Amino acid sequence: MYVIQTTSDDVLEQSFSLYDMNLRLTLRFNAVSIGYQFDLFDIDNDKYITQNKGLSVSSPALIEFDTPFVLVLYDKSGLGINAISKGDLNNRMQLLIMTKEEYREAIWSSS
Repeated sequence: MYVIQTTSDDVLEQSFSLYDMNLRLTLRFNAVSIGYQFDLFDIDNDKYITQNKGLSVSSPALIEFDTPFVLVLYDKSGLGINAISKGDLNNRMQLLIMTKEEYREAIWSSS
């Protein structure tokens, strides 16, 4: 499992290599929904994995995609609630990337 470094900027773009893939993540704050959306681009294959995908606390983004990983928005406060302001991503929230197996194990161990 990896923690993706974030800021409270309206748009955050970063590239990284994980799980034998070179990826570019664009993370955006949506002021209307007071939430976060992302694009994930596969640099090696020059194509988007997804665009404008929403992030919700404790819900695995990309679980339905043919990727070896998911992105999970985690609420460090333990309240388990979504963002209520733009600054939440840099303060109360943590964006995690983990294999689907790691996610399943985390779910089973918390049950």
